[in-house]
Amino acid sequence: MKEVGIGLVLLLIMSVIAGFVIVRDYRERPGIIESESLKADERGTDYITISWEKTRNTDNYIISYKRFGSKYKDWNTIDAKAPASSGSSGKGKAGKNKDKKKERVSHRIEGLEEGTRYVFTIRPDNEEREGIRTDGKVFETRSHQTIELDKKSYTKLTTSKDFRLGASAQTHLSYSSDDEEVASVSKGGKVSIQGAGTADITITASESQDYTSARAEVRINVIKSEPVKAAGAGAYTIHTLDGSNCSVVKTVVGVGGIHVPQSFAYTGDKYVIAYDGSGAQRIVTYDVEGDGRDVAKPGVSLGHPNGFTYCNLTKEYMSVQGWSGRTAVYSTKKEKWGTMTLPYGCSGIGYDRDKKLLYTSSRTAMIAYKHKKSGEWSVKYKLGVVKHHGKVYTQDCGGYGGIMLHCLSGSSKHGTNYIDMYDMIHGKYLGSFKCELSEVESVIVDDEGYMQILANNTSGHDLIWKTGINIADIAAGL
Repeated sequence: MKEVGIGLVLLLIMSVIAGFVIVRDYRERPGIIESESLKADERGTDYITISWEKTRNTDNYIISYKRFGSKYKDWNTIDAKAPASSGSSGKGKAGKNKDKKKERVSHRIEGLEEGTRYVFTIRPDNEEREGIRTDGKVFETRSHQTIELDKKSYTKLTTSKDFRLGASAQTHLSYSSDDEEVASVSKGGKVSIQGAGTADITITASESQDYTSARAEVRINVIKSEPVKAAGAGAYTIHTLDGSNCSVVKTVVGVGGIHVPQSFAYTGDKYVIAYDGSGAQRIVTYDVEGDGRDVAKPGVSLGHPNGFTYCNLTKEYMSVQGWSGRTAVYSTKKEKWGTMTLPYGCSGIGYDRDKKLLYTSSRTAMIAYKHKKSGEWSVKYKLGVVKHHGKVYTQDCGGYGGIMLHCLSGSSKHGTNYIDMYDMIHGKYLGSFKCELSEVESVIVDDEGYMQILANNTSGHDLIWKTGINIADIAAGL
């Protein structure tokens, strides 16, 4: 029994010592951070603010982080001083609830990369002891987003149909118009034309946990138009084109004494101009981008090359000499010139790449031709011309999307000129553009849908003007 008593005393002493050690260790060692308490309170594109539950007996928190998937040696370390305890009121029910609420510590880590995942761990330390490091938690920085737009501006008529803005982003989009008397917009981005003028549509992509917000603007230019049946109608101006709203994209010159630009074609990457003068012709090709220039002598007589175009469908250049149906044709496949005869005489010729129609213009009729398998062209649409006051001279034509653009020069050729706009499919005249750009010889529609004009100056240095009129937009609204 004596031995048992001694054993119990020793066991009691050992328990007291163990308890003392445990209590001492508890007092000296920092508290443990549970990995589940590690949160990302705020995420920017180049920073993350992390937070965790505050631990007892902690002087410093050692934050370690690295890009997810990178090597162990790539850890970055931050020594963050532990904040002083905020304490509690200690009185009443509210005080007790506050005691129960665990305090949190936060720290902002800056200089991170956008849209990148990082691993974070935290170790609580004090002057005597190191704490236990948490398991790694992965958080990702946010990404900047941009709103992708199909187009930044649109040209519409007051009679244009509703259309939807082509816009996309990573988050929800909202829309607003700064002038709803010109153009209103629905929650889903559908625009309704209300009147003539200019309206800016603001598109906003909302902020999210993973993306910043973004904004973009789309301009809607609306021109007043009152379509009428083309035959015999009186001409009216819907817009004036001059140096204030058009820009020069190319200065062109002839060859020696052959210096008068009569008409031009467009291939997408080339402007091709038919020149006349001193009893001879030349075909001069200019790169749309850059300063490339080639000169060629046509293999047949073009007569007076009043109209000139390039047909993407047949890979042919076509030139009309003015006031006849004879058409000179150059095949890029055969690399040779030939001729064909159209059923109607004309002064201008143009090709519609969208509708695959060949247009011709004259003083008496606007004609649209459809290509046949036999290689011939048959009449698809025929419209009468509108009447202008005073004397005007018919020039070349062009078009896109079922719209024909007919160039006319006034009695003073280098004064006021006109471009009549016809809806060939529906037989309507849509109005005329008044041109104060010297003599308008020819017109094309570029790959962006904008109307471009070849103007003959008196200086010998002639100009290709790009207008702000998007014919593809207008055609889409018919």
